[in-house]
Amino acid sequence: MADNAYHEKRERILNAVRFQPVDRLPYSGSACTIASLEHVTGRDDYLAYPKEVFTQAMKAWDVDIVLQFVLPDRQDRQVGPKTGVDVWHGLLSVLYRMLEEWKKEHGEFESPEEVRDFCRTIPPASEAPKYVDQDITYRRWLELDAWGEFLKPIVWLPGHSCGTVGWMWYLEMGFENFLMAHALYAEEMERLFAFAGQEGRLINIAIARAIREHDLIPLVYSGEDICSNDGPLASPRSLRKLYFPHLKQAVEPLIEAGVHWMWHSDGNIMPILPDLLDCGIDGFQGFEEDKGMDMYKLAATPCKNGGLPFLRGSINVTTTMYAAPAEVRADVARMIALAEKRGGGVILAPSSSIMPDTPTENVMAYFEACANQ
Repeated sequence: MADNAYHEKRERILNAVRFQPVDRLPYSGSACTIASLEHVTGRDDYLAYPKEVFTQAMKAWDVDIVLQFVLPDRQDRQVGPKTGVDVWHGLLSVLYRMLEEWKKEHGEFESPEEVRDFCRTIPPASEAPKYVDQDITYRRWLELDAWGEFLKPIVWLPGHSCGTVGWMWYLEMGFENFLMAHALYAEEMERLFAFAGQEGRLINIAIARAIREHDLIPLVYSGEDICSNDGPLASPRSLRKLYFPHLKQAVEPLIEAGVHWMWHSDGNIMPILPDLLDCGIDGFQGFEEDKGMDMYKLAATPCKNGGLPFLRGSINVTTTMYAAPAEVRADVARMIALAEKRGGGVILAPSSSIMPDTPTENVMAYFEACANQ
């Protein structure tokens, strides 16, 4: 029975993504509030058993998909997939290790010149095969998929573990240093993105093979916080020269294998939407409509394959989820209506992680509205 339920949920998700008929829209769990997790399970011991209570709650709400496995107080750092699968060897970029070695020797980044100097130490893209063992990557993706077995019949989708091209190096290098290096040292910055693009491509070739040979769900989730509420942090012209050609190279093996790519899109991505679509990305998650993101315009913009993008969203966690329960239900109805208008393409979900102080009655209203379509 559990296997049948799992396959029903998987089929519902893929049919929604592919704009095919569904019995109802699939809906997603999320990093939730501790109070709501304990409320729906009738327990008061989340802090002692976070993984168990979270899982029990998601099953009680009968969600179709759990994205990433993020716990409300980030105890996933102790019990999440990275504690069970060595993603650092086989899935995540070797550039993280190179960066750590640099910082051990030179300390924290203090100038764009230090960003430049680090980039000069990165091997040329042609040497990326020396750093990728595709057999290990293949095994890691199978291990990652198997880690989510305890969630069944819910479909678990790993987050940010496929071969993308990192852009959020500002977290390690500092915003000013990183962004100034973009403007001042384009050649060196492209060296970083070129290596990551070739490395990501090799990783994704192995992941595509694992998905194909083991009939895993042909859907991945990744993305970068490139934009603020006002648009891209770097100029689109710079991104089109330095970044997007290498992202496209990395994404290509999965797209060619028929794997759907859902892009994590914080901020206003509209100025770079054509570039993301040109890379073959056909789905998006995270729409901060209260900050100026035009979800409806995105929803109406054709993908490279000629179809419309699928959406995971978008019950706003900073506005709607703090309003009355009736407004939460109305926002769910809004997304259902959008799916009806477009002929599908929607996975119901909060716009991002539900905030810790969100009223429990609003969390319950979201899940009840999804279940009672």
